[in-house]
Amino acid sequence: MSSQKIVAIILIIAGAVLVLWVLMMWMMPSMMGNMMGGMMGSMSGCMGMCTFGPLLLAAVLVILGVVLVRKGS
Repeated sequence: MSSQKIVAIILIIAGAVLVLWVLMMWMMPSMMGNMMGGMMGSMSGCMGMCTFGPLLLAAVLVILGVVLVRKGS
């Protein structure tokens, strides 16, 4: 396996992990329940605004990975 394909696979996996992290951050307030409801409720709006950057980065990583895999084929 060439180093270009290895880098592409790492980029795709990093993008997928980043998407999973964002999803986990979105689910955290509902998983916390009423334990810290008020504070977590106010934080969820902030988390919504802060997820655009990581999701954009994940999309770029996955696209770069796919381009490298197709270019190497």
